[in-house]
Amino acid sequence: MKSCKKCNTTFKPIKGLVSYCSLKCRNSRTFSDDAKLKKSIANKGNLKCATNKGKFGKLSASWKGYEIQEFICNYCNKPGTYKYRIKKFHAECWTKCAGGIRNRSGRGKQGWFNGIWCDSSYELAWVIYQLDHHILFNRNTSSYVYTFNGKQYRYHPDFIQGDMIIEIKGFVNEQTLAKINSVPNLVVLMKSDLKKEFDYVIKTYGKDFTRLYNLYP
Repeated sequence: MKSCKKCNTTFKPIKGLVSYCSLKCRNSRTFSDDAKLKKSIANKGNLKCATNKGKFGKLSASWKGYEIQEFICNYCNKPGTYKYRIKKFHAECWTKCAGGIRNRSGRGKQGWFNGIWCDSSYELAWVIYQLDHHILFNRNTSSYVYTFNGKQYRYHPDFIQGDMIIEIKGFVNEQTLAKINSVPNLVVLMKSDLKKEFDYVIKTYGKDFTRLYNLYP
């Protein structure tokens, strides 16, 4: 048993809570007046600060820090402008590529390869294999409704190849299973199912094949 550094309560240490009895005690902070003053000066006018968001307004047109910026759309390669948030797509282009709002939803290394958006190295290996072996496929643009914890969501599988709808996953949890069960005849490919794709890509392009994202912006 140990005593909490914050409230002196006696507790049994567990992983993640070795010196404190709870997350509340572990995450609490006490700042001196000098520290508070320094933070106040540092955050003055900073819209990322929660206090200033309410003061200036998240999209306040009068805030002098915002200036019109230009960008090149990653989908159509045509120019556009933004003022508040950095943009990489036109609004209409965003809904067209990679199944609409699904783009950039993955956790892996993401990027464009030969005009095809990939959310992970798994997808990239699969896409490279199909292209190099002239096997036809398309990015999926259809969505399916599924229910999880009493709420409805929309699910966009990855690819369509012939009559198959293909989803490439690196992990599976309860919500993933709910998604999978919402699509009839869905083919789910895990890393163990992509052995020939990985073997080919690594042999042909090397283990750092994700560098190919930069070659095909």
